[in-house]
Amino acid sequence: MRVLSMDDAVLAERPDLSGPSEQPAHARIAIWLEKLIVSGVLAPGDKLPAEVEIAGALGVSRMTLRQALAAIEAKGLIRRSRGRFGGNFVETPRLEFDHIGLPGFTEQLRRLDMAAGARVIGAATRPATGVVRQALRLKRGAQVHKIVRMRSANNTPVLIEETYLPAARFPGLLSADLTGSMYALMADEFDTPLRSADEHIEAVPAGESSAGLLGVAIGDPLLLVTRTAYDRNDVPVEFSYDFFRSDRTRIRVKSGVDRGPDAAVETSPAS
Repeated sequence: MRVLSMDDAVLAERPDLSGPSEQPAHARIAIWLEKLIVSGVLAPGDKLPAEVEIAGALGVSRMTLRQALAAIEAKGLIRRSRGRFGGNFVETPRLEFDHIGLPGFTEQLRRLDMAAGARVIGAATRPATGVVRQALRLKRGAQVHKIVRMRSANNTPVLIEETYLPAARFPGLLSADLTGSMYALMADEFDTPLRSADEHIEAVPAGESSAGLLGVAIGDPLLLVTRTAYDRNDVPVEFSYDFFRSDRTRIRVKSGVDRGPDAAVETSPAS
């Protein structure tokens, strides 16, 4: 375990809090610390400098700093303890995947300054199964490209993607480089950017194959995201199963309040 101070080189590059920004200071501090943790610059078990030392070095109040620390604690990135031997300790990070805007795996890691990797496990063109055919609204006998990839973050396996794409919509796709962003490939080479998706999230046990690829034990819980994605004309163009390591990832969604059918009904003032 390292006991850090603000004089250590790993904390030398600090967020700019002096200029104008749409983000408040505590949010910029939280982003700075999160990137240091998820990129591995700060290792699990490291003890952060005392709060008064961090606040003084950044030129903010302790209240502002505590807001930042609370934000990354909520993500499981640090553990805060009190007492004589207490402090703020770095935890093994979980990558937070934002499923609000369909940014894709590669883009999400770019935002965290992490290297996204992809290893193709298998890629073939075959007749669609009933489930895939129904999701993609294909006729019986239609062909799909099935692509299975293991995705990594800074060389750590975190996700297995099992993707199905209509072969007629993406001719020659399997001859392209499949180790980068699939969404960028669909948009740039086939003029098919995604506009929306239906997703279902559930917990499933790791099977023998997925456990071996992800480096977990058979039966360990995985987060399965089943997704059907649509183009600008609301035509389904992707059906996929994404298996996330639950010990390394978490999924963020944003919900609004459904006020029911009476929400839009306005009452006129009494005359």
